[in-house]
Amino acid sequence: MQIRPASKRKEETFSIALKRSLLMEIDNYRNFLAIVEAGSMTSASEFVHIAQPALSKQLKSLEGYFGTKLIITTRGSKHLILTDAGKILYHKAKYICSLEDMARIEIDDISDGNRGTLRISAANSRSSIFIKTCLEPFHDLFPNVVYEIYEGSVNEQSQQLLSGITELGILSVPLIHQNDFEILFQREEDICAIFSKNSKFLTDIGNKETVSIKDLASLPLCASAGCNLIMNKIFKAHNLKPNILSICTTRTAALQWAEDDYGVSLVPIEPGEDIGCHFTCRRIEEADTELYKTVVKVKGHSQRVGKLSTML
Repeated sequence: MQIRPASKRKEETFSIALKRSLLMEIDNYRNFLAIVEAGSMTSASEFVHIAQPALSKQLKSLEGYFGTKLIITTRGSKHLILTDAGKILYHKAKYICSLEDMARIEIDDISDGNRGTLRISAANSRSSIFIKTCLEPFHDLFPNVVYEIYEGSVNEQSQQLLSGITELGILSVPLIHQNDFEILFQREEDICAIFSKNSKFLTDIGNKETVSIKDLASLPLCASAGCNLIMNKIFKAHNLKPNILSICTTRTAALQWAEDDYGVSLVPIEPGEDIGCHFTCRRIEEADTELYKTVVKVKGHSQRVGKLSTML
């Protein structure tokens, strides 16, 4: 029989104790979420298969750790009320538990780079194009990869990437904290005027492939938020005041006005992009801007996106 050195046994004992402690902390958060979402200690106890006294003890332990009451039970009511501190912990606990779930999934999948979940932050105007031009052919090559796509503003994208919620960012405007990110791909875009195919607004423009700022100024314009900021500067530089009908947070909403022929949409367009048979696209003569679609990841993070970036 081989006897292990005392130092080795102590090291193993500490490792086991640490693992149990970490599991207990995560389980405390999970059980707290169960209490809140079940609405009562009794229902939560049945859901997590833990005796109600033990569950109550965990809750008191959390309240002792944070030094404040998290949940209030009203007399004569079976329902629980979250305190302000409890509301904060509820949202943070969901985030902590989701990160642990994501880490577990990625670690389980790391042995096979062709599996797993790829989480992407996409600008609102970029999701449908990105799915069609990149994710669909990528899926044909790697059918076992699952995708989570989070649409949002550039601020939301930055937070998602830096916090590890997502691995890849598809941007239409420059990111905040640019030094934290590595550019994987960048393609120049143009701001274009989009008309309904047989639009009444094309009458005065004719068959020209371009449209001038002066021509656009008198037309009802529907712009995506980013394009509106850029185009306002261009109009101002030409001493013109645009006739704005609508400013939209998404490109899709801006294009809807054009499709129904209520206005002309000003949106970013990639070279060679097919915008569909319902529209006519005109390049704006004076709109010489440095506008790019950019794909980024956080520096030093996730190497899994390399295969996808080669297809962009």
